[in-house]
Amino acid sequence: MDEDLRRRLIYGLLNLLLGLAAAWLATYLTNKILGAMDSQKKLEA
Repeated sequence: MDEDLRRRLIYGLLNLLLGLAAAWLATYLTNKILGAMDSQKKLEA
């Protein structure tokens, strides 16, 4: 496997994983600070 291809593949995978982790963490912290939304409020929004 070419060195440049391997570098881009690892970069893309890390970018995906860190993006997912950041989104999860933002949701988790928001729910901890403000409290989880009711299921009824989720349906209305």
